[in-house]
Amino acid sequence: MRHTHRWFSRGLGLALGLGALFNSPRPAEAIWPPRPEMTSADLAMMANWPNDPGYAGQWEHWSWVPGMNLTVPNFRTEEAALGAGNNTDRAWAISTGDPRVIIAVLDSGINWDNDDIVNKIALNTAELPMPEGATSYDSNGDGVVNIVDYLRDSRVTCGTGPASARNPRQCRGADGMPNDPNGNGVFDPGDLIRVFSDRTDADRNGYVDDIAGWDFFQDDNDPADATRFGHGTGEMRWSAAETNNGIGDAGDCPRCMLLPIRAADSFIGEVDDFAQGVVYSVDRGARVVQEALGTLDNSTFARRAIDYAYAHNVPVIASAADENSRHHNVPGTNNHTLVVHAIRYDTETLTRSTTFLNFNNCTNYGAQLVLSVSGTGCSSEATGHTAGHAGLMQSYALEHSLTPALTAEEIYQLLARTTDDINVPESQPGHPMFDDTKYPSLPGWDQRFGYGRTNARRAMEWLRDGKIPPEVDVTSPRWFTVLNPGRPAEQTLRIEGRIAAARAPRFDYTVEYATGVEPADTAWVMVRRETNVTAAVTDRLADIDLRTLNVNNPGERANRYTLTVRIRAVAHYDAPVGDVPGEVRRAFYVHRDESVLPNFPIDVGGSGESSAKTVDLDGDGSREIIYGTADGDLHAYRANGTEMPGFPAHTVPLFGMRSSHATNYVGSAAYSGESPAIDPGRVFDPIVATPAVADLDGDGRPEIVVNSYHGTVHVFRADGTSYGHGFPYALPDVPSAMTAPDRILQRGLFCSPVIADLDGDMRPEILFGAMDGKLYALDAMTAAVKPGYPVVIHFPEAGTEYNRVFGNVGVGNFNGDTIPDVVVVSNEKLRGDNNTGAIYLVHGDGNNHAGGAFHPNWPIAVTSFNFFPLVGEGVSGAPPIADIDGDGRDEIAFTGNALPTIAFVRGEQSAMGRRPALNTLNRVALAQTSRRGALTNNTTQIVSFANVFSMGAWGDMDGDRTPDYVISGAELNLAINLGGGGRARPFYHLVGAFSGRDGYPLPGYPQLLEDYTFFMNPAIASVDGDPYPELIVGTGGYFLEAFDACGRTPAGWPKFTGQWIIPSPALGDLDGDHRMEVVSGTRGGLLWAWRTQADDRTANVQWESFRHDNRNTGNYGTPLTQGVRTTGDAGTIQCPVPPEPDAGTSPEDSGVVADASADGGAAAPPSPDDGCGCRAAGSAPTGARGGLALLGLGLAASLRRRRRRAD
Repeated sequence: MRHTHRWFSRGLGLALGLGALFNSPRPAEAIWPPRPEMTSADLAMMANWPNDPGYAGQWEHWSWVPGMNLTVPNFRTEEAALGAGNNTDRAWAISTGDPRVIIAVLDSGINWDNDDIVNKIALNTAELPMPEGATSYDSNGDGVVNIVDYLRDSRVTCGTGPASARNPRQCRGADGMPNDPNGNGVFDPGDLIRVFSDRTDADRNGYVDDIAGWDFFQDDNDPADATRFGHGTGEMRWSAAETNNGIGDAGDCPRCMLLPIRAADSFIGEVDDFAQGVVYSVDRGARVVQEALGTLDNSTFARRAIDYAYAHNVPVIASAADENSRHHNVPGTNNHTLVVHAIRYDTETLTRSTTFLNFNNCTNYGAQLVLSVSGTGCSSEATGHTAGHAGLMQSYALEHSLTPALTAEEIYQLLARTTDDINVPESQPGHPMFDDTKYPSLPGWDQRFGYGRTNARRAMEWLRDGKIPPEVDVTSPRWFTVLNPGRPAEQTLRIEGRIAAARAPRFDYTVEYATGVEPADTAWVMVRRETNVTAAVTDRLADIDLRTLNVNNPGERANRYTLTVRIRAVAHYDAPVGDVPGEVRRAFYVHRDESVLPNFPIDVGGSGESSAKTVDLDGDGSREIIYGTADGDLHAYRANGTEMPGFPAHTVPLFGMRSSHATNYVGSAAYSGESPAIDPGRVFDPIVATPAVADLDGDGRPEIVVNSYHGTVHVFRADGTSYGHGFPYALPDVPSAMTAPDRILQRGLFCSPVIADLDGDMRPEILFGAMDGKLYALDAMTAAVKPGYPVVIHFPEAGTEYNRVFGNVGVGNFNGDTIPDVVVVSNEKLRGDNNTGAIYLVHGDGNNHAGGAFHPNWPIAVTSFNFFPLVGEGVSGAPPIADIDGDGRDEIAFTGNALPTIAFVRGEQSAMGRRPALNTLNRVALAQTSRRGALTNNTTQIVSFANVFSMGAWGDMDGDRTPDYVISGAELNLAINLGGGGRARPFYHLVGAFSGRDGYPLPGYPQLLEDYTFFMNPAIASVDGDPYPELIVGTGGYFLEAFDACGRTPAGWPKFTGQWIIPSPALGDLDGDHRMEVVSGTRGGLLWAWRTQADDRTANVQWESFRHDNRNTGNYGTPLTQGVRTTGDAGTIQCPVPPEPDAGTSPEDSGVVADASADGGAAAPPSPDDGCGCRAAGSAPTGARGGLALLGLGLAASLRRRRRRAD
């Protein structure tokens, strides 16, 4: 089924209104492309539009403002001269692109049946025969080689008539069914792949039959979007849709060609698949790389791939991401990318809006942001438009034979230097007309808007007029490096990079720094200035003395230690060009912390999504840090920062880097030769899962089990050597042909291994869920799959999709028998409801269990919002396990993504149908998520707490000998904000702690956090030496936080890392002094370790690391080998609760405040049967009326904007 015009109603409806406004009937043929002399007023006339029906709604292209907006009360009249959008329409008067310019789109692949891009795909003629009967590949002589040239080729089936009379959009047989080779009813490049792939590498470029792009997600030559997620297709439409063709939209670079690269099956994927795509794109001849991705990890390989593109004059246009956060999205936050995000109009209706310069809530910001780009489709749309603009610039340079070729840095500088500054005075607090619906903006660069809004016309004018800025590039240190001037080696910040102006006779430059992320003009301190420079300056650009610099910025906590370096250069051209500026900024942190162990943090290279474990590998009484990275390295560090002998160990090479693998790329240009640009021998399968550690073979020494992302289970001995016994174990392949829109599967492992004895034979098994939708159990002595496994994890309801097991599994005993049980979650979305998932309870003997693998009345459906693909669909957060009520049988904390209902559920359930309301389940308690403790620091009206992307933990926080439930997330205002379009609305990230006895929040909770807590599993242990534990949680806002049951932060906390924390903290005595250390990694590649005051023999340790213990069981009852579980004689914690309860506290609530309902109603305590005021799995909301519905609508709106125009 083709998808072409589904969303065009927005354009057609607006066209009617605009046509009436301008009284300009549309002629049969538009005057397009525009003539050079045309003004914005000319281009506002429909007669001068391209004839694409969607263009009437493509305000992001317009250099003019609709007259209707000028009559809206409070419209910012100063924007009338700027135009509504990016001025792309006026840029087309200079160039509409060139088919020699290829934009490589690295995303979810392509829907081949999309009418608006089917003719825009660049074909590799070296892998194709010439069109039948033709004397050149351009058989129709239109100057472009594309699918149209093969329309009369009888070797490619289409329809029933002669090849000369084919309708390329009606490839159907006499029975009316599609009869083209790939069966979609459209004549497209996918058909050429099917017909002409011959398993030979005709052009010897290392990619066999790369006819029309490549699929690095599944390692084959067809980049089709097999699951039809559609994001990649939408990206291609934005940057280079066919224009003035009477259908669809107008692309930013109408004559540029497209190279589809499947790097994921959505906009979230693994970074090495992206990296391989970048390298291929460059070697294939692409001149722009477009990536609107957020990857799970960031590897050294990815950084080198981006550098490879930069060195070959290929700009990488990168998305800032979509969560209204400053955390450092990757791969964008690397050297040599251009990070962009979106701005938009301020209401839901364009022609009723008062501005076109508001921050788009489904987009990110921060020091790394360069450009704001008009669009309602989040940062993804901004990426597409900017890639198209870069394509226009590359096209103009080609068309006019610019020598030397335009560089990637020159393109970055041209775009950044030619923006429309976003400086809205009323956005600043203190302004007499302060507007709190706007995020603050400042003159020049600011963290919410970068250098301002892209002006494509001005950038093209500068290029046309020879005003090409100097190249200004910082290569070292990397973004957001943390320096501690208390250490001699870190007292100087050395800036390395390159400054050049090869086209100008001379240039000047200045290096300066200032504290803060948005320093005032008067705050900059100059450290170097050079004038009349005639040759490029490379390597060391300046040294900044940090010894006496005290960075302690007021305002935002995340920028408290920020130091910004700015390098400005001016190229001095001869007349008439004159002086042309260039600039780069880089943010670092300067922070002194004496509690950091010497030689830490360690830069491990690849990012850290895998959590650390602490274990004594060599039997000397001190623990070592076990840590895996995105580079596929498994480290074992001592307390002094040195590596244990035999480490790092490595995972298997990435599939494409194995010469023995059927599909490999080691013969391609980037990876081959005597000195390859990228050494394929150093590219290993990334580790994003957390290792498990236990003695597998009974020799008294621990083994380390590691899952690598692309589907291999490794086991290493304590000396770093391979364990053998059949390991490593590789999962079966899942080729593209086995996937579909209702079979979203792949070979891969995000789930961490769990070590448990499932059959009581005193030999452990290795358990894990896999992204092929199955639960596996391997014999630890043979690597054989255990009898009864794998178990297919699929909800037994017709019409439910098959999807990945992405979240972790846990092991417990829920029915009192002798067989352990396994808790499993799945990404599947249940039939008819994308916002419902399921949680499974599986017998330990799997399919061999009498009656089937699942416990009676399991799986159980749960409302779980489809927030993000892969990481936030179905149920992605693994429930923690504990025997809460002391009956000898375990319970789990049962909840879904972004759901404010949390139930402490027993394993034995009655038959209540497949989708029971959570308040009807057999349970111990419901978490009272709409209440707050008297000592909370969150005082907002709408506080209902919801889990967002995180995992819970159990621990006795208050000393009452009952484990309490701890989990991080956010309040419901998050949904209002993300679904709120272009108006600022405050929201807060939170961590909650709920009593295991009754579900009420502990007195100090919830506590505010800085940012999201993706995949975070808090640790619970005392770090200050008192009898009571703290929960320890890291955030995307760079801090590792600690709070006790009263919400108090211990002395010396929080700990600052300067980078996004995803790994869970781990505790252990590393140096043998019996004082525990806390360890945490970051996505920026730093591994930290801090001293604490807690004695590892007597400290209260409840949940020591990711999933509780070194076996990753996720079960509070699994014994730990350090600390104690009780407060001893100290008893229950006494919090300083105010003697008089706050307003709204019900008499029975000792220190608990009830919130007003989510719809603004009066404060009222929730019903005892429904702590959050809402029901799950299809039940209507009650209590805090509409809160759950509001959350769903907000998240749905946010996801819809990301996927807009996907088909």
